[in-house]
Amino acid sequence: MLTAPPPRTRSHAVAGVGVPLGYLLLAVLVTGPWWAPLGRRVTSVNEPDAVLFGWLLTWTPRALADGRLPLYSDALNHPDGINLMWNNGMVLPGLLLAPVTAAFGGLGAVTVATALGLAATAASAFWCLRALEVGTVPAAVGGLLAGFSPAMVAQAAGGHPNLVLNPLVPVLLLLAVRLLTAARPARSTAVLLGVTAGVQVLVGEEMLFLSGVVVALFLLVLVVSYPREARRRAGPVAAHALLALAVFAVVGGPALAFQLFGPLPQEGSPFATAYYSTDLAGFVVGTELQALTPDADAARSAGFAGGLEEHTALLGVPLLLLALAALLRHRRDARVRTVLLVALLSGVLALGPELVVDGEATGVPLPWALLAPLPGFEHVIATRLPLFTTGLVAAGLALALDRVRADPFRVRVPVAVAVGVALLPLVPVALPARDAPLVPAFLTSADPALDCPGGSVLLLPFPAAPEVDAMAWQQAAGISFAMPGGYFIGPGRDGRAYVGGQPTATGRLLRDVHADGVVRPVTAEVRERFRADVARWGACSAVLGPSRHVDALVLQTTALVGAEPEYVGDVAVWRGLDRLAG
Repeated sequence: MLTAPPPRTRSHAVAGVGVPLGYLLLAVLVTGPWWAPLGRRVTSVNEPDAVLFGWLLTWTPRALADGRLPLYSDALNHPDGINLMWNNGMVLPGLLLAPVTAAFGGLGAVTVATALGLAATAASAFWCLRALEVGTVPAAVGGLLAGFSPAMVAQAAGGHPNLVLNPLVPVLLLLAVRLLTAARPARSTAVLLGVTAGVQVLVGEEMLFLSGVVVALFLLVLVVSYPREARRRAGPVAAHALLALAVFAVVGGPALAFQLFGPLPQEGSPFATAYYSTDLAGFVVGTELQALTPDADAARSAGFAGGLEEHTALLGVPLLLLALAALLRHRRDARVRTVLLVALLSGVLALGPELVVDGEATGVPLPWALLAPLPGFEHVIATRLPLFTTGLVAAGLALALDRVRADPFRVRVPVAVAVGVALLPLVPVALPARDAPLVPAFLTSADPALDCPGGSVLLLPFPAAPEVDAMAWQQAAGISFAMPGGYFIGPGRDGRAYVGGQPTATGRLLRDVHADGVVRPVTAEVRERFRADVARWGACSAVLGPSRHVDALVLQTTALVGAEPEYVGDVAVWRGLDRLAG
């Protein structure tokens, strides 16, 4: 005869499912403005990045359907192409979200990936805290803060699903800390750590690298706190770490090898990473992405470095005071103390190489300056570290709240009120959105002008950040044709990494006309450069879609081609460009 499980077990099972479902509902509410209709809305904070990730998520299933390796594509920046491993390719999410992409396009996949990222990250943090035997309510609070922190919401608004889809990150940190602290580390823990890290390579390398930084901080705090124990355990921990590294090399090594030794190798970062440092005031000053941020604070935070998506540090005065109180009260609890100290260190690193307050550099050097010259750190943007800082504060708070469960009711009630007050300033708004670029019907048709085997279509306005409509059109067409240009990271002739790779004379000309609406004279030299670029691109036609300064672009392209366009619906088409190259 079957017997019912104990009520405690049943309630835990229900919570294990119910809490993540609550996170999912909240994620849909936060991303709500992007859903109606799905695939036809895009973030208004950073549309170019959202379009880029929509393109990347579209490319993976397209490449696999064609029997091609999804880590490289010549459909963009034709004929050189792009190495997706240098472009946060998100190959695994691209594969898993292929049905969404097929039904709703790349931008629809970005919306789903973002919503799932917020919910799944929160759920993963919740389950990891439960694995540490933290009670359901404290773990639920910790997961909520980790998954819907201002840092997560800012990156979501910024069109960065690679920095939001982080369910593996809490698992990575939990496994690494277990490896460092277990009395007898298990080989299975090392193997799982290696596998998880290897899989994370195909989700987002940046989060994997930053996870490694945070694990190093854990190691530092543990060694300083327990030097004798650290010396005694150094050998076993090192042996298990090598096992994890070996497994990681098997799982993630091929993709990393393709990045480093495959096509289009590059050095450095196209971004001035030192500029993207967390402003000290950002820890207490909210942005327009928090529902209760006063207008004066929103205006103040607008002066921080980077766009809104990089204003990630907010914890708020109440939460900072609550974390400090938890650290002081539970300072003898090794778990609470260690986690919150690592949170503090990660927050210091997030400040970058020089202390900046309210947008003003103070000249005070910070520890990040010592790390910046090290290999790998040239690609790291310090404003992404608050993703970990807030997550660690969330874990420390959950661990401390778990201790409070044993306290009298007269203690639990004010603590619960304090937690509510601390979380209130962090409540996010629904993410701002706008309509996605309208896709000309011509570009999803079977017109012969789009059939350029081995070549490309010169799609205008010429695609380059921040003008990425052409990339949105191309992905809406299922990347059925290649095109020159694009918004991506690629090498220039000097081997350094640049946004857009190595520019071409024709690309620059057409971008300038699109920017200012001024038609440039077409001399014999300009026309010869145009023909050389057309030949290199293998362009068989040019197609100009709806755009500002469209009349100037028509005149400029007509002068370059030497022929009037054909108008088909809302596009202008110049056919037979391959004859010019010949």
